[in-house]
Amino acid sequence: MVYGEIIRQGQLFLLAAALGAGLLLCYDFLRIFRRLIRHKTWGIAAEDLLFWLCCALVMFGFMYRMNEGVIRGFLVLGTAVGMVLYSIFLSPHLIRCGTAVCGKIAGALGRLLRLAGRPLCRAGRMAGAQVCRAGRICKKRTGKWKKQLKKIGKAVRIGLSKL
Repeated sequence: MVYGEIIRQGQLFLLAAALGAGLLLCYDFLRIFRRLIRHKTWGIAAEDLLFWLCCALVMFGFMYRMNEGVIRGFLVLGTAVGMVLYSIFLSPHLIRCGTAVCGKIAGALGRLLRLAGRPLCRAGRMAGAQVCRAGRICKKRTGKWKKQLKKIGKAVRIGLSKL
């Protein structure tokens, strides 16, 4: 009976360690995302706050489900041990490799989009040239209209001044 409870607590400790490693794995994905897309300081702070609030909820759910909601020191210690072991042994390699792989994928996608976008750029330049030409024509016509309106305005003023 006591032996079974000790085994159960040992299993819970290992699950808590796995949970800690899993939480830091998710945080590493967030760190990779930050390396690929630069963030301002307030953005990083907001992301961190949201992430750690979610971690607290996950940890609460884990304790509630596995240990009837009782906060036990060995569960918190197990989570911390899992986080420390993960951050020492796996995290640096995952971040380095993940950033490299995601960077290569992003670079390939960028090249593909540039290649696919060339015809659109050409069409855009041709359309832009037509728009510029239309703008010049409109400018000439509005200039003529402006002169005509000035003449009409002068004639109206002269006519009104004679009354």
